[in-house]
Amino acid sequence: MDYLIKKVRKKDFSLYEIRSDERGVNPVRSPRQSRGIRPQKGRITSNGVKRYIISTPQTRKICNIPEIMGFEYINTLQEGMKKILKNLPFQRFDDKSISVLHFLRGGLNFGLPFLLHEVYGFNRHFSSFITSQRYRKKGKWSIKLDQYRKFSIPQDAHIFLGDVIATGTTIENGLGILYRRCQEEKKNIRNFIVFTIGCYKAEKILEKFDRLFKKSFDYENTYLYYLEGRFGLPEKRKDFRICIPGTDLIRYPALLSPEFELSQYERISYPLERCTIYDVGSRSFECLAHLEDVIDYWKKLSNTGMTLYEAYKERWPEREYSSFERLREAKKRTWKNMNSQLIKKLYEAYQRRWTPKRIREAKKKNSLKKFCNQRIKEIKKLMK
Repeated sequence: MDYLIKKVRKKDFSLYEIRSDERGVNPVRSPRQSRGIRPQKGRITSNGVKRYIISTPQTRKICNIPEIMGFEYINTLQEGMKKILKNLPFQRFDDKSISVLHFLRGGLNFGLPFLLHEVYGFNRHFSSFITSQRYRKKGKWSIKLDQYRKFSIPQDAHIFLGDVIATGTTIENGLGILYRRCQEEKKNIRNFIVFTIGCYKAEKILEKFDRLFKKSFDYENTYLYYLEGRFGLPEKRKDFRICIPGTDLIRYPALLSPEFELSQYERISYPLERCTIYDVGSRSFECLAHLEDVIDYWKKLSNTGMTLYEAYKERWPEREYSSFERLREAKKRTWKNMNSQLIKKLYEAYQRRWTPKRIREAKKKNSLKKFCNQRIKEIKKLMK
């Protein structure tokens, strides 16, 4: 099992390193596998990629509140990224050796070229762009419309990338193109630095390219920074009553920052959302389509026949919350060097959410329909 080691923890910035057990192996699990429904099929090693989870108030906000969209979403994400770049202990790269890789459209949201200038004063760094449109055929994800490719890669490159990674199709296709281009132009890749809201597939793909880059280039390190958590990914439609397999980034099962897990107790809607981030291309550049997507989910959820309590427990089971002692023991295995006061705070938040009265209300027959209708009403106000 993987666990987190606290490296930095401040009021508005936390950095955790992901480490594995002594075998250095991380099981890849779908939601149903985590419940013991079918055996594990795949494993990925974690010997090459340096893995971290970062938490900021801004990144928690965009992962919890899908109503944040358009320029508000872009600005909030970039505020969080600015805080991250200011706090990460990067070696000071020469700006002539930096190239920011963008997969269009979602990769534009991170604003890395502008933030590298603002935070580090970089003025001469390069940017590269690849269009990418994924589609699913016979259960497999593929890429189309990736013909536009504009590469600006320095001779000895440190490459930065910011993107959402769910299926992993875009990044795997794009890095293959980048590798071939650098081989053709006899360019060297020195380091690869990735920021993502994503899942385990980011590691699986980056491990593959880490090995390839070390074999082919004078290559040093691959750094992978997850924002708020390494989220889960449903594999089958039956994993949840409502989900988009291979696309939705889910909060459980997942490896979350302590701050993000605690934030799930701010509003009951947070852990109930279908996806942690939804489609960021639409969220930034087609706001009404994004809102329709969110509303469509809540409409479908209201018609499942579940109670609010049942729907909540499907998405956020809280099994280890049955007592403070059990929660403390569970979190000691996941968050190795965390202060016990945080666990106490987390358990108190759970108790405030599930008072006997709230449990009774949440178990009533129409409780979910009422909650969903109220949620839809809130989101529809933003469409006027």
